[in-house]
Amino acid sequence: MMVNIIRTGGYFLRSCRITGADTEISRIPIPIVFSGIVNLKANSNVMEKQSFGVMRNTTPGVFIMVLFLILPCCKVADTATGKPGENSLSKEEFRGVWLTSISNLDWPISFHQPVEEQQQDAIAILDSLKAIGINAVLFQVRAESDALYASSYDPWSYWLTGEQGRAPQPFYDPLSFMIRESHKRGMELHAWLNPYRVERKKGSYDLAGSNVSRREPDWILELQSRPDTIYTMLDPGLPEVRDYVTNVVVDIIRRYDVDGIHFDDYFYPGTPVTYEDSLTFRNHHNDISNIGDWRRDNVNRLIAQVHDSIQGIAPHVSFGISPSAIRKNRDAGTNGLEGYYSLYADGLAWLEERTIDYINPQLYFEIGHIRADYALLLEYWAQAAYDNQRHMYAGLSLFKLLPPIDWTLEKAVDQLTFSLVDRKVRGHVYFRTEHLLANIKGYTDVVRNELYRHPALTPVMPWKSMLPPPKVSQLAASWSSDGRIILTWAGNDPGQGEEKAARYAVYRIDLSSELFDRVTDAGSMATGVLSQSEALSPSEALSPSEALSPSESLPSSEVLLASEALINEILQARNIIDIIGQKQFVDRWPEHRTEAIYLVTSVSHNSIESSPVMIRAVRDGDSFSYSAL
Repeated sequence: MMVNIIRTGGYFLRSCRITGADTEISRIPIPIVFSGIVNLKANSNVMEKQSFGVMRNTTPGVFIMVLFLILPCCKVADTATGKPGENSLSKEEFRGVWLTSISNLDWPISFHQPVEEQQQDAIAILDSLKAIGINAVLFQVRAESDALYASSYDPWSYWLTGEQGRAPQPFYDPLSFMIRESHKRGMELHAWLNPYRVERKKGSYDLAGSNVSRREPDWILELQSRPDTIYTMLDPGLPEVRDYVTNVVVDIIRRYDVDGIHFDDYFYPGTPVTYEDSLTFRNHHNDISNIGDWRRDNVNRLIAQVHDSIQGIAPHVSFGISPSAIRKNRDAGTNGLEGYYSLYADGLAWLEERTIDYINPQLYFEIGHIRADYALLLEYWAQAAYDNQRHMYAGLSLFKLLPPIDWTLEKAVDQLTFSLVDRKVRGHVYFRTEHLLANIKGYTDVVRNELYRHPALTPVMPWKSMLPPPKVSQLAASWSSDGRIILTWAGNDPGQGEEKAARYAVYRIDLSSELFDRVTDAGSMATGVLSQSEALSPSEALSPSEALSPSESLPSSEVLLASEALINEILQARNIIDIIGQKQFVDRWPEHRTEAIYLVTSVSHNSIESSPVMIRAVRDGDSFSYSAL
């Protein structure tokens, strides 16, 4: 049997190929489940093909473990249906959704709602998103220079209370509420802001006296977006505006425990800007002669200023932007509206300057679209992010499942599954929450039951802190009268060389008592074997045929399960049963189960896990017991 891999960089394996007497499986996407076992550099752009027989710096025990991990991956991947196999599911994937407040699209559904109903709706939405497998909520908190939080700079949103500037009564802070409830469920909460917009349609409702356009009328541009519509926005060319928007962000990250700051694609509007900012250009041209280049520079300066402020105050907070799909038509062979010229937004510049952590282009086109092919746009943005060591999350348009566009289910699902094949794509964000929860044409069933059937951590960002959080303590289990096991544990404050725990991951492994006892007895032996192993030199490397022949079985379970490699194997996507913000987890215990091993890890803001704490739980008739491992 020959096992070969092709490696491109450190984020993914392009394919696995196995050939044997009766088997030939190729081009199956495989996540790097053994990151840290094989030394793959994330910034490597060199394509290297190698057999397992020539792995460097790998102990025999770990070498065996790699085979143990890879072979099941190729065996279970279902290429006929496109449904990922258990081992091809990613443990790290950004599974986000836009929660839109403007025009009461997602939440709140009406500004006439009583506060209690708003909160009940929010909890129901978050519960439903958690059940689907979503791990990040992009909550729109500033849509029109307003706020769905107690802002020091902008008035309360009209879309929250029906009157801009009026706080909810009885008082509560929706951003604080959403953060608390999202974190309870182990989900990230990103504050979504529009940096410049003041009014989509001037005069559609009364602005508060504290609105920035009332306080600083010289900062405002008015643009004719339609014959009967005036669009108003902050002037991006003014240094005071850049400072103002940056201060809005700084206020949020200082007072709220957000996981991210998110900007959408409304910079300069798609409505042509002509002479409206000519005076600003004359006074603040920054030695740039072309007004289009100057406008892009204004946006780039704001992005850099916001990024630097986040890095200086709360570096664990991620900063991302969702630009329109097409930057320039020449980038991906498209023929549509170019954000570079219409919105003066240059997503490639933000990636190259590394002033964002992720880019989330709104890829609202189907695969094979004649003017804007989803596949080509996805590859362009994924490669651009990968080349600059940043993340790319694809923005998906669920509203196109509805009339008049009326995509088929297959067309919409194809977008998602196509993205999953390319490991340069680190996740997805769905527009929008209402459509995802509506399960249009069964789309959400596919996501929940097939693609997201195991929870996932948000992707690690190697340029942020890689320090682990402290491991949990006092892990205990109890049995409830309704047939459930309740795990509880205590968190710990970070020590030197550690980060704060943001959430917890819970894993479960079902083992028979006989196998468990054999593992326990073999523990010291396996540890000794692995500690005495030396790295293979090229001359000592096993050939592929020596590594594993079709007639040979894998090494004994005792050695595999007792080694450190076992922990790496257990802490995989297929074994995660929950990611949670609370220090308690309840698991249903089916009648046929007699015992299980539970592992709990602390998880940092950057999805770095602590070493696991484990217990063995045993149910024998009416008797229940657990023991620490």
